[in-house]
Amino acid sequence: MELVDPRKIRLQPGQSIEGIFAPGPGEEREVGLFLRSASGSLRHNGDLGIRQRAGLIRFNDVLLVLTMLKLGREVKELFDVWWNYHSSGGAERFRRMSEQDTLPLHFYGEAGKEFSVDTENSFQKFFRSLPDLLDKAKPWTDVEFDRAVRGFCAQSYPKENLWEIIEVSAGVEAPKPSAGTIDDYPGVIPDELRPFYAYEPDQGHCIKIIPSMLEAEALETDPNQYLLSAPVKTVLRCGYRWIKGFPVAPIPYLPGHGLAVPPEDTEL
Repeated sequence: MELVDPRKIRLQPGQSIEGIFAPGPGEEREVGLFLRSASGSLRHNGDLGIRQRAGLIRFNDVLLVLTMLKLGREVKELFDVWWNYHSSGGAERFRRMSEQDTLPLHFYGEAGKEFSVDTENSFQKFFRSLPDLLDKAKPWTDVEFDRAVRGFCAQSYPKENLWEIIEVSAGVEAPKPSAGTIDDYPGVIPDELRPFYAYEPDQGHCIKIIPSMLEAEALETDPNQYLLSAPVKTVLRCGYRWIKGFPVAPIPYLPGHGLAVPPEDTEL
């Protein structure tokens, strides 16, 4: 298992990576995130206001695990870290992320490491749910993974959009409107998507799509079983393609939660 030395890491502005390191001689190895601010204005004595989110995305038959950090309050900055399960030592890093209670963050500048903070690892449950899904997928190479990350980011950047895409609703109950119809939709729905329109009481105007990470299962069985409702806005922004006559969209699917879509995309 390859270890990284936090003292020797050099990052480009805005770059963020993950890796296993040893805090000190004889100490337990752990997974940490290594981050460099794009603005260069992060300070250890500042109020970092760290928030964490995660999502699982299928792109070109590659399952992309995405974790994001948002630093708010005094300085606002977003970091996206992409995890490759089939990389060297990938399964070990996933296991450790599902077990360790804290997640060390190491911040870098032009001269190297500047400071570190330990945060609560709110990704534990998420990483615990992943191996069963990832082990069933066809393995990919490092090159295929890198291409998938670049391809998805080209469609979904900037980072602010990624952050909103992987937000999971906190369960706030929306008011129950009267049922709407496709003719009530204030925008334009492409003709090819109109047969998949649905109005959901808690989501409003929706299109039923197959999330791309469930595409393989849908191809092997009945695609109807994998249709999930997503707001029209989300589907049109993320884009879609077709399998067996059904729309597939690269909208993150979180096991146990469903589709991860921005709440502001809801159109009641």
